[in-house]
Amino acid sequence: MKKSILYLVLLLFLASLYSCSDDEKKLIKQGNILVKEIEAYRKEKGKLPEILEDLGILEDLGINDPWENPFCYEKVDSVYYIIYFGTTLGESMTYYSDTKEWDYRFREIGISKKK
Repeated sequence: MKKSILYLVLLLFLASLYSCSDDEKKLIKQGNILVKEIEAYRKEKGKLPEILEDLGILEDLGINDPWENPFCYEKVDSVYYIIYFGTTLGESMTYYSDTKEWDYRFREIGISKKK
């Protein structure tokens, strides 16, 4: 009986990990769309958007309420930006425009980087 409960708990834990990774993959895919739109905005306007709403595509991503937007965008300077979303409590996945990669680690970026 105790083994059955232990197996059930383990199965539920593994299922939750699997679903989290699917959610994370979906958010990275949506984030990559945001990156393309930011780069298109930069090419068209010659500058980075101040806020994500400047792109006008959040509704296309299924984000109808700005309060429900899982993405945070930060314009670091005139060249670099980051996009991030929460993965678990206190953790996030971040896109760094200087490397064009998603990363779990927090680091500084661009010309504001301290040497």
